[in-house]
Amino acid sequence: MMQKDEKQKPPSMANWLITKFIRHELQEEFCGDLQEIYKDRIATKGNSYAKWMYWIDVFHLLIGFTSFKLFSNKNNPTIMFRHYVLVSGRNLLRNKVYSLINLSGLSVGMGICLVICQYIYFELSYDSFHNNAENIYRVITEERNSELNETYPKTGYSLGVEALEEIPEIKQYVRKERCNRGAIVSNPLNNSVFHEEINDLLFVDHSFFNVFKFPLISGKKEALFNDKYSIVLTERTARKYFGDEDPLGKVLKINGPPSPGDYTVTGILKDLPLNSHLQFDFLMPIENFLEYGWGGAVKKQGGWKGFSVVTYLTLDAAADKEIVCNKLNELIARHRGEGQSGQGIVKEVILQPVTDIYMESNNYSDAGYINSTGNIQNIRIFSIVSFFILFIAWVNYINLSTAISIKRAKEVGIRKALGAFKKQLVSQFILESILVNSIAAALSLGVAFFALPFLSEILGKNIPLNMLELPMFWGYFLAFVLIGSLLSGLYPAFVLSTFKPVGILKGQKNVQGKKIDLRKGLIVFQFFISLLLISSTYLVYRQTTFMKSQELSIDMEKILVLKTQQVGIDKDIAEANFRIFKNGLAQHHSIAAVTSANVTPGQYWESSYRESSQLEQATPYSRSIITSWGFSETYGLDFLAGGPFTEKMKIEEVAIINESALKVFGFESPEKALKSKLIIGKNRNMEIVGVVKDFHWHSLKEPHTPYVIDLGSFMLHPFISVRMNLSDIPESLAHIESIFNKSFPDQPFEYFFADETFNRQYHSEVQFGSLFLSFSVLAVFVACVGLFALVAHSTTSKTKEIGIRKVLGARTGNLMLLLSKEYLFLILIAIVIAIPIVFFLGQTWLENYASKIEIGFDLFVIPALALLFISLFTVGHRTFSTARSNPVDSLRH
Repeated sequence: MMQKDEKQKPPSMANWLITKFIRHELQEEFCGDLQEIYKDRIATKGNSYAKWMYWIDVFHLLIGFTSFKLFSNKNNPTIMFRHYVLVSGRNLLRNKVYSLINLSGLSVGMGICLVICQYIYFELSYDSFHNNAENIYRVITEERNSELNETYPKTGYSLGVEALEEIPEIKQYVRKERCNRGAIVSNPLNNSVFHEEINDLLFVDHSFFNVFKFPLISGKKEALFNDKYSIVLTERTARKYFGDEDPLGKVLKINGPPSPGDYTVTGILKDLPLNSHLQFDFLMPIENFLEYGWGGAVKKQGGWKGFSVVTYLTLDAAADKEIVCNKLNELIARHRGEGQSGQGIVKEVILQPVTDIYMESNNYSDAGYINSTGNIQNIRIFSIVSFFILFIAWVNYINLSTAISIKRAKEVGIRKALGAFKKQLVSQFILESILVNSIAAALSLGVAFFALPFLSEILGKNIPLNMLELPMFWGYFLAFVLIGSLLSGLYPAFVLSTFKPVGILKGQKNVQGKKIDLRKGLIVFQFFISLLLISSTYLVYRQTTFMKSQELSIDMEKILVLKTQQVGIDKDIAEANFRIFKNGLAQHHSIAAVTSANVTPGQYWESSYRESSQLEQATPYSRSIITSWGFSETYGLDFLAGGPFTEKMKIEEVAIINESALKVFGFESPEKALKSKLIIGKNRNMEIVGVVKDFHWHSLKEPHTPYVIDLGSFMLHPFISVRMNLSDIPESLAHIESIFNKSFPDQPFEYFFADETFNRQYHSEVQFGSLFLSFSVLAVFVACVGLFALVAHSTTSKTKEIGIRKVLGARTGNLMLLLSKEYLFLILIAIVIAIPIVFFLGQTWLENYASKIEIGFDLFVIPALALLFISLFTVGHRTFSTARSNPVDSLRH
């Protein structure tokens, strides 16, 4: 009998919880009802079921989903939940305008937040799709001594081969090198001819297809590079040259260093993912580069000195990266040779994870080995911006919910008079917040789908919304919506639940007390964030415009650049071809000067030149331009000493330096630099024949940098620059094309103006400014939607007061000022708070630029005026219509 009584007792822990949350005088009644239900369930359903349901009833009681009536009538506990949902839906429909404003603000805020998250996810996902991405590393070489510190993503080409043999932790290696100067690629069968850029053609090892996940559409992996003259294309490139035909086994003719010839197509790769730092169109066996590169000089130099390649290593999953680095350093030290032992140069390697290459390569020399790099600073900035936009939307919800709370005061009063607990009311209003946020979250997916193409257009990348395919995303998204619902609904819920029923039912209107202070603070914060975004957009625009509008030392818009290739022919023939072309152009009145070079404005090579008296270990790196005679005349360089190249000077034996190079090479003056010797490599000496003023070959983001203009072989010049007047561009172009086709009959006529490539250096700033502009507009839109709703509610609640004032003679302007001054004052507070922060952030951002604007009053005044104008329009539109209304209509009701 004792055991039977023990079984019929409800769980003691549950009863203990009740004593902690229910007032003492109510415990007996609540526990009595629960125990009656418990005994009935034991009789009908059994002991286990009764205990389980007892716990459920207790939890429902504690979170506010139960009531006296529910227990005494033994109703299902979900009845009150359904009631809350029903009431929430009715309230949304009853206040259609405010509900629409809440939903639109929240859905736009969440949608833009989703778009920014997709952009961030895309930027941070580079190269993570490879099967073994966490174990793939790029080898970075670091050279340093007391006067030198260079870090670059290249190694000797023998490093990977010997590292695989000697270091057991290394499982595979891949080497890659670019085509020296691009190439002309043609399909002899259909006469398709195109210039291909330097990064579009890569020489790689066969292991490339094992290390990196680039799926083959056709071809056999083991037979891709069976022959040195095999080539693998991407799907897009195959369509470009062969249309709908099957390209396997067909031939492409490549005219470009280091190994021109007829290449047989042995494989087609699926088009490359956009989130890969490796972007190419053609793959060729690296043996061609090692054997024929630079006229055979690569092979002669050996695999440890001189010419370098990019090397990737795949490590064993259990390998210690630091131990592998030490072993690689020992391997390099063994092969450096006696000749470098006394130079004091420390040469070590860093293993860079392949997933970090895109985002963390900006500080490496020759980062041009990848097509584009990311910017982690932008990622951080846009993460903050996305939160701000969403926060503004949540603030709108909080403000509107508390502002219209007077409409629900009687509902709260009646509920409390009938015995509703505060926590039950809080539960109801939080449920309403969850409902609104959930609907907005569903709508935000549509906003994201609509907005993403605009983001893709700004970025120049077709970014898919593939984040939705991740199961993990939906977990985070639902948690985010739930947390946001609680955060945005908690304050309005507590405000509404604290109304005094006696005061409400007596008709008192001042039921909110001092709760309005927080609402004002939130409005200030909204417009503070909006002003920060507008000011940032204006700052980026001013800085970009400043750099683009600066008068450059080179007249870029007058220089036409032609693409060409001089491959597989004798140096003398290449020089003769250029002379014929140059003389042919000179016959036209619009052509002022002609030259050729290995790069165009905005591009350069980094080379290790040193003055003859400088020690080899102190060799400073400088930027080089390999060119022909006529360069200084074409680009309008100003000489401080000496003069331009002449046709009598010997190729590869003379050079011109700029003003910044004087200090680097240790010259006291331009005159003393003349006839001095520069040394590059081991045995090439060049005499300095001229010193020019610093010129703008690179963007104004950077300070002036040492340049060496090298009179080099015509074999190295893929670009011809033509200085022309712009009086009759079509006629000039027709003449240039005619002479080009005669001089280079097998090459396509392709051209661009030098300012196009030069201004590409500002592409990231233009992109950044466009994104900021878009997000600023959306942030201000969301803020103004909330402001409009608040003003509409405020004017509606003061309709009778306005009617009385109009009857007593108040003018429309006075009434508008009365209705608007509170909000305008809050906006002015936001402006005052934002000014020092805008100044600090602006100064910090501008430190990244050598040539920059000075922060003036316009940075504060123009964004502030813009925000004031938008706000005045938002507030004025509503207040004007209210102030102009007929007072009879308002006093009649």
